[in-house]
Amino acid sequence: MGLIRKTLYLPIYLYKELIPLKLIDKYIFSEFIKTFLGTVILLTGIMIISQVMDNLRNFINSKQNPYHIGLFLLFNTPKMVVAVIPPSLMFSVCFIVGQFNVNKELVSIMAAGTSFYRATLTIFLTGFIMSILVFFLGEFVVRPSNTLANEELSIILKGIGTKKDLVYQLNTKGKEGFYYIYWYDNEKRMIRGGFNYIKISSQNFPELILSAQSATYSDSTNLWTLEKVEEIKLNSDLMITSYNTYPEHLYKLPEKPEYFRKAPKSIDQMNFIELTEEIKERKAKAKGYYDLEVERQTIFAIPVMSVIVVIIGAISGTFTKKSAGIASLGITIGIVLVYYILFSIGKSLGENGGVHPAIGVWSTPILFIGISFYLIKKFNL
Repeated sequence: MGLIRKTLYLPIYLYKELIPLKLIDKYIFSEFIKTFLGTVILLTGIMIISQVMDNLRNFINSKQNPYHIGLFLLFNTPKMVVAVIPPSLMFSVCFIVGQFNVNKELVSIMAAGTSFYRATLTIFLTGFIMSILVFFLGEFVVRPSNTLANEELSIILKGIGTKKDLVYQLNTKGKEGFYYIYWYDNEKRMIRGGFNYIKISSQNFPELILSAQSATYSDSTNLWTLEKVEEIKLNSDLMITSYNTYPEHLYKLPEKPEYFRKAPKSIDQMNFIELTEEIKERKAKAKGYYDLEVERQTIFAIPVMSVIVVIIGAISGTFTKKSAGIASLGITIGIVLVYYILFSIGKSLGENGGVHPAIGVWSTPILFIGISFYLIKKFNL
């Protein structure tokens, strides 16, 4: 009950403390926000340069209009901005608090009767707001932008004769059996290089095996035309009852070409609802879905980092004795690097089934939340 009462009282406390803003709040917040925005712009610029260098060969060789390159970089920018917000917060908080500490301003503020956490209240509130912003940007801006960026990249790659819209070597479960296809072309809606189908009976034994060179679907007849076909029928004892070959033959199969299509969006382009629907579809096809579940959990885990780095950065900044810039940079690189390494390991374990996806994604945030609370309790600032 005590925790619930404190939570309900928090908005009232913030309103009383911050409305109107005191001079000290304006000063600390203005110094912090200038450093934060400058760091975001700097890191985003570095990431854009890195993106250009990674795709430089494609950009040079593509015969498409150069404005597609500009659009590709523009649509990738939201993803970069969201990616640099946590480290930017970490550096800015650590730098500002460290600078105040080095210049003895922090000592003066606390000597005047203002606690450390009250003095930095606007910074902590900004970290919380940024976590909400990261969530909404990631869900409603970044993922649609990733789709647009992928479309522009496809146009650029087609300008050098490379296709991105082929399904290659697909093994999947259908309504009545299993398929193995060599590749499926979305544009021509045609399977080439190999089409194999095993139909499973209601008694769960293979009753029909089809092997063909290619397969084409007709919308008018709802039939598949298979070329260079080998047809094998079996009984319940798995004995061959008939074997036929055809140069071309028509078959009515439960699945239409859209079943074999390449997913219209990659994982980083799907929002929470789309990921949930794709998980259901993969389960129905008996396909792996851990990578989707990891991404779905990540949608909520990434924003939490903004709050964590503000807490750790603020407390770490109080131990800065000399150069705030160098110390803040070192602390930021160290903590963010460790965080991302552990987070990546957890995600990989979750995607590969080593641990449950939720455990893989949330283990690192929970660990650092524990560290944050430890630091708050340990150092009574």
